[in-house]
Amino acid sequence: MAGILFLPLLLCALAGPGDGISFASWVFSPYLELNATYDSNVYKDYEDEIDDVFIEPELGLRFSSSADTNRTSIRGNLYVSDRRYEQEKNRDFMTYGDHVSLRHGDGRRALIELIQSYRHLDDNDRHAADIETTPLAAEMVQDSNTLDLERDVHQLGAAVSRRMTDKLNLSLAYRYAGVEYENETHDRLDPKDLGVPQGLDLDGHIVELDGALGLTDKTDAFLTLRYGWQYQEDTPGHATLTTARVGLDSQGTDKVAYSAGIGLERYQRPQEGVEDADVYVSFSATADWFITEKLTFRCGGYNGTQFSSFYSGNGMEYISGWAGLGYRWKPSVTFSVRGIYRQDDYLDPVTHQGVTRDRVDDRVEGHARVDYLAPGGFLRLYLEGTYDEVDSNFDFADYVDQRVMLGAIIRY
Repeated sequence: MAGILFLPLLLCALAGPGDGISFASWVFSPYLELNATYDSNVYKDYEDEIDDVFIEPELGLRFSSSADTNRTSIRGNLYVSDRRYEQEKNRDFMTYGDHVSLRHGDGRRALIELIQSYRHLDDNDRHAADIETTPLAAEMVQDSNTLDLERDVHQLGAAVSRRMTDKLNLSLAYRYAGVEYENETHDRLDPKDLGVPQGLDLDGHIVELDGALGLTDKTDAFLTLRYGWQYQEDTPGHATLTTARVGLDSQGTDKVAYSAGIGLERYQRPQEGVEDADVYVSFSATADWFITEKLTFRCGGYNGTQFSSFYSGNGMEYISGWAGLGYRWKPSVTFSVRGIYRQDDYLDPVTHQGVTRDRVDDRVEGHARVDYLAPGGFLRLYLEGTYDEVDSNFDFADYVDQRVMLGAIIRY
């Protein structure tokens, strides 16, 4: 008992503001984020926009552990936030979740990677980037946040890779993503009657085999083979996808790194005959350009096919691209801008209010942010602006939403 009582005192003795709390190989960094946001279109309505201001404090704990040899590392975060609008009280919402990533191995011979994430939300997924920066989270079932539906997002992934020879590396990975919608969602969209379709739960699994063959000291040729299956609520059976891609993965120069692959994907929904399966070109590409020590440019794009979140039995082809620029003006001041484009093309015609036709949604997002890190690293101030627009050939899905956020993050 005395040891348990003494432990908090020991942790505090090993702590420093901005450096976290150290214990053995672990570092725990509790933080409090306070922000105020102006929202130009609270309900994301295409006709009658209602603006408001909300505050959203977030309490979280980031943690990490690394062995002395750096062969094993663990990183993660636990968080909960509570959004409160000034006027539109029915849009108040509590968000919470976690993410964990583990790596074992030095990568020169063998490497094991594991990821896990859970997010409960109803708005834009602010914490998606925590887990989706790892390749294990790529090309899963895509979350749809354009209609503010209350939902749970689950992600799991595991990969084992091994360097077989000096030039050949093989890896085997499994990935799971699921999006589950709450039935009470529509009550929270009152007093607006937006004609929002019922959210349909989605689950997706992918097994992937990758082989990389060294061509030069800095360039590998790779082959990716994938098999996946997807489930949609109220749709019997499951859809399958089979993908084969070839490409190049290169460090290029000291300032440029890129990876690009292209191939074919076959997507088969359960209600279709084999002869009616969709076959299309599949691609994935990323590039990093370290222009100077202070300026970095990143971009990428990919496409895929999955079940729809809103129409039973229907699927959609999606294509997405993004680009971002980061600039560190001083050690304490950083600027960043990022743009995202995504198109969802539904495979079957959809019906809304008696009108039936093909549906295509185009989405554009823009983000601009400046951060100031105070001396000691325990306080970060930021100013962020976002632009979010959906242009669909069904008017009810159209909207433009602009937000300006002012915030502070206090980290121990």
